[in-house]
Amino acid sequence: FALELHTIDITHDDFFLTESLRNMSSAAKAAGANAFRAIVRSRVSARRFEPNKNIPNGIMRDILESTITSPSGFNLQPTHVMIVRCQETKHRLAKEVMLGAGNSYRTIDASAMAVFLADLEVHKRINRIVSLERDAAMRDPNYMAILPVAASFLTGEGHAATFLKQMATDMLSPVQPMPSIEPVEAWSYKNAALVAQTYTLAATSHGLATCMMEGFDTRRAKEILRVPDRYGVPLMVATGYEYEGGDGWSGETKRTPRLEMEEVFFGDTFGESLDLDESEQQSNDIKEEVS
Repeated sequence: FALELHTIDITHDDFFLTESLRNMSSAAKAAGANAFRAIVRSRVSARRFEPNKNIPNGIMRDILESTITSPSGFNLQPTHVMIVRCQETKHRLAKEVMLGAGNSYRTIDASAMAVFLADLEVHKRINRIVSLERDAAMRDPNYMAILPVAASFLTGEGHAATFLKQMATDMLSPVQPMPSIEPVEAWSYKNAALVAQTYTLAATSHGLATCMMEGFDTRRAKEILRVPDRYGVPLMVATGYEYEGGDGWSGETKRTPRLEMEEVFFGDTFGESLDLDESEQQSNDIKEEVS
């Protein structure tokens, strides 16, 4: 069978805003905030997708052009994204990889499965990124001088090396600020999550439905998708169009409950209440900008 996989290599940044936020008027900034707020607050995890419906290539390209702007540690961009659209491949993922009936039928019905790959051998991409940075000539020379060494030291490849680095930095921390050394999986998965969030919001901006999923057998997924051992698969995002109804479907997907603000956000120390009260004048100013 034909394995239709589209791999997007997150290794460059050719997309720039035509007007910086700094130069926008207050009204333009308020309009931008309103648009972003609407996108973020409209996103929900889709329970069901409309089957047999394709995402136009122009829309997918725009989503990926936004996705590629995601930040990453040292700008190493250790994330790749596979856009799986082949129906036969999706059926295999649903049958052989997914855990639970919900993930299985979402995988089959979604227009595309965005599979996020995290590089676990980050040192192999450092020279490429250093070359890009030198060509861009945007960095301070001192930063460029230490970039290869610092990036190699902090990404924590290998259990023994990570343990030794953690011991050394823990011993020196009481004397001077030291970095926290993470296993490469933690570091690279964290960066992949940033890319996945950008992708999800970009898809939402086009009116698409999404569902982030981590309930799958990574080993089987890598075998079916021919992913090299170098990469982990932290998550997938089912992407498509929300189911339009019928079959006794209850209707629009509802938002799951969230903790209260005071349970999540703190002030200057952990657990300290965060004071966000505004003066009457400040409130009026904001209302005028939004109106």
